[in-house]
Amino acid sequence: MNEEGIAMDTTPPFSHSALTPAAARVAVERLRSWLPTGAVALRGDVPPVLLKGLRQAGMTLQDAGQGAVAGVLVLEQGDAGHADERIPALLADLAGPVCLVIVGDAASTSSRAAWEAAVIKAEWRKHPLNERVAPYGELDRVTGLLMIAFERVPAAALAVYPLKALEEERDLHTDMTREPGRRSDAHMTRYAQAAQFIRPGDRVIDVACGLGYGSYQLAHNSRAASFTGLDASTYAVDYAKANFAPVSPTPTTFVVGDAQDLAGMADGSADFAVSVETLEHLPEPDRLLSELHRVLSAQGRVYASVPNDWSDETGEDPNPFHFHVYDWPRLVAQFQRNGFVIEKAWLQDAGGGQKRHLAARSMLEIDPRHGPACDGEWLLVLARKVDAASDIVTTGLTQVQALIAEGRRGDALKQLQALQGTADALQRAQAHALSAVLAVADGHADAARVHWQHTQAAAREALSSAGDEAETAGLLSLANHCLADESPARPGALQRLRDTHGVIVADLLGAPPVLPSDQEDRAVVSGPGEGAEKINLGSRDVRQLMDAKQWLDGKYHEHMQRIEELERYTAELEAARQWLDTQYHALTAEVRRLTTGSGSNGNFNG
Repeated sequence: MNEEGIAMDTTPPFSHSALTPAAARVAVERLRSWLPTGAVALRGDVPPVLLKGLRQAGMTLQDAGQGAVAGVLVLEQGDAGHADERIPALLADLAGPVCLVIVGDAASTSSRAAWEAAVIKAEWRKHPLNERVAPYGELDRVTGLLMIAFERVPAAALAVYPLKALEEERDLHTDMTREPGRRSDAHMTRYAQAAQFIRPGDRVIDVACGLGYGSYQLAHNSRAASFTGLDASTYAVDYAKANFAPVSPTPTTFVVGDAQDLAGMADGSADFAVSVETLEHLPEPDRLLSELHRVLSAQGRVYASVPNDWSDETGEDPNPFHFHVYDWPRLVAQFQRNGFVIEKAWLQDAGGGQKRHLAARSMLEIDPRHGPACDGEWLLVLARKVDAASDIVTTGLTQVQALIAEGRRGDALKQLQALQGTADALQRAQAHALSAVLAVADGHADAARVHWQHTQAAAREALSSAGDEAETAGLLSLANHCLADESPARPGALQRLRDTHGVIVADLLGAPPVLPSDQEDRAVVSGPGEGAEKINLGSRDVRQLMDAKQWLDGKYHEHMQRIEELERYTAELEAARQWLDTQYHALTAEVRRLTTGSGSNGNFNG
């Protein structure tokens, strides 16, 4: 026990912690964003630097599970192969959620999936807010620190659906909260991402919801008014009702139904729809999109995902449950002919599957106007009804861009002035930034500087609230760059701005960024008096670099697997050497005993 009464499990003892101060700060911040308010049970190999950080964060720490709202279990020694010996004892008497924090040797000698499997085996499941402690894009890029959040499977549900029952249904139905590994991560992160676009008070439907874990995750990550999960499988719906509906923080209903026929839902009865990994499973996917267009309200939106061209040499998807092979053009065309326009899109990789087996876990946002520029395992989209007005920020800025394109600069400036007075911080930042760009183009440096200052202030305000962080950060970076530039105004200022922040400026003006073509293998651009050339990569170079990166990723994982095999063989050889040494010493002792005995009685003296 330390002075706070926290049990420090230090068997076998360790001399120092492998958890760096920087990693400890990350762990503390993520725990703060995830832990409920109240006393926390802290157990395991707790490094002093982590203990100090948790104290400084104001957390109430204790060893006993009784009275604790959550638990933090820290493991620094051993590997997942010994988890069955330690995990049950650490989880004992803990009723609330638990975050497993793996550091040092324990993090480097065992995979994340192995630790997940050890806790899931104890009849726990991944927590719906797991993304707060383990962001998907970092899972293959962070070493020395693994964080995984769990919660107990409700006792009533466990009595009917133990893990063994799920294993028997695994080919047809999978509860990804009780499944370790990359594919589980890939499925769960989609729902965490979709929840970002659910507006407060939305009525949400999860079409082809499966075992219901996605609806449950959406409920924890958003402020919707209600959730309805629909699936054709009675088994799946019964499972969802038992496992997730009773403990959902938002009223959640699960019903049996056909994704291609939503006749039980009235027109305009939903505001947001989620349907991941569904379209490829339907004989007539257009019927689903047509039905969603009917049941969604005027401002309704859809979040969906499909495999990205999983075809084999025959041109067909080898998965017997997939009726269709999707690529970007087919997906876009299907949404468009059913009355939707794609607002946002992503390309997702998980690795470990039949396609891009060695890829790292990633979620790459792509331009919905042009589609993906590289390969990936899944396509994900956020779409809205064509007859629905887009968000105020987008609508206002689009009108200004149209006026500029028509040459009506005066009307555009008046519209921008109106947008600069809005309460929305991101909209103000966009309006001031575009005004600054126009001032730069007109040679009005002083006016541009004033608008950059307003852009900077509005962007900082926008970053403190929920929203499009990537766009806001881009505007802030642009404003900071322009305000830091103390050089006198000279011709070509707008072109230099395009050179340094081409994508952001193009988005503000509503025009696609100008990129060198395949024929222009390298474009050399220099501004007056800059004294040095700026060399921009052509699109051919970009593709070559992406191909090289993919090849290097493959080689890296290949060599890492080889290193793991060699380490395993080395351990086996060492064990064999120790066994041979033992046998040798035993035989030597036996020979010595027999030799000593023969000398005493003369039986072996010839």
